[in-house]
Amino acid sequence: MQRRRLLTLSASAVVLGAVPRLAFAQDVKGEPAQVVSQFAQIGIVQVLQANIPKQQKADRFRVLFKQFFDIPAIARFTLGRFWKMAQPDEQTKFLAGFEDVIVYTWTRRFSEYNGQTLQVQSTAPDGNDGALVSSTIIGKDVQPINVAWRLRKREDGWRVVDVIVEGISMAVTYRQEYAAILNQQGGMPGLVTQIQSQAADLAKQANAS
Repeated sequence: MQRRRLLTLSASAVVLGAVPRLAFAQDVKGEPAQVVSQFAQIGIVQVLQANIPKQQKADRFRVLFKQFFDIPAIARFTLGRFWKMAQPDEQTKFLAGFEDVIVYTWTRRFSEYNGQTLQVQSTAPDGNDGALVSSTIIGKDVQPINVAWRLRKREDGWRVVDVIVEGISMAVTYRQEYAAILNQQGGMPGLVTQIQSQAADLAKQANAS
């Protein structure tokens, strides 16, 4: 668990709200490896190392996450068949809650950052329109952490759709978690209520930590 936390801090990984476009959030350009490196560099310098209030860090990370990640695609994957079964207002509420959960989960851990850096190792094709970027998180007095970034080509450039830490997929983990909740709660209304409550709790914890 500690190794996974260190990864998320260094990569700022891992993503919706009315936050203004910040000066540090430039257009996402370049090949997959460049996109991953740019995300990590901006995240470390402008979020993790920035001497600003916690809420401002959360706002910056939200903008960064929305810019580099394809959040709607991740959300659709995590819900599987339930996405098409959901009403439009349920989809909208889920997207907002899903983003909040991710943003405040990582915001809560920003204080654990201790100089870790990300080194891109290689890039390989991933399907017809995708790429898998392999990288390593390097830190002081800790074992290196292997991180793979799954990207998809969009009209406006490459976007991250999954982060795989030591073989553990972020998207698959959320999919399994939400499938269990959907089965227990009997559908989307129960999941939306639970994710909104979880997001609110995480926001309080992030600002209090």
